[in-house]
Amino acid sequence: MDMQPLPKGVTGFDAPDDCVSIKKFKTACHAAARQAKFQLEHVRAVDGQVSPNFHEAVVTILDGSDKVRVLCNAHHPIVAFASPNSFEGDLQLRFIDCPELAASLNSEFSILRASEASAGLSPDAVAQLGESELALMRYWKPKRIGDVIFNYWD
Repeated sequence: MDMQPLPKGVTGFDAPDDCVSIKKFKTACHAAARQAKFQLEHVRAVDGQVSPNFHEAVVTILDGSDKVRVLCNAHHPIVAFASPNSFEGDLQLRFIDCPELAASLNSEFSILRASEASAGLSPDAVAQLGESELALMRYWKPKRIGDVIFNYWD
């Protein structure tokens, strides 16, 4: 994904009415995991919750050596990858690249590379966000692009 201004509603606030369906995300993750010879462990949907603002799938590399979290913004078709949580309740997202899954998902989703997700915020990046989104940013003080696109704000 070439960095462009974040679209209005990406935070989950001021969001468009049409969301990224969990069915579309789950189907795409299942196909991507199968193609990469990984195993889809589980998928968690937003299901009308305010927080988090993203669907999540956990994929296991078939040799069992590692897991990858696939994050999908619930309001815009943007996907990123993160390493597993360090502990229950860990809200820190550690963005990683997963080219094996990205290759299959990039036809339906914009893939946010780890370097893009970890990039700092700029006025240009948030220029299209709505007023309530900007107010929430002032409150939550995200430091990275990925923290705006994938958040636990309520």
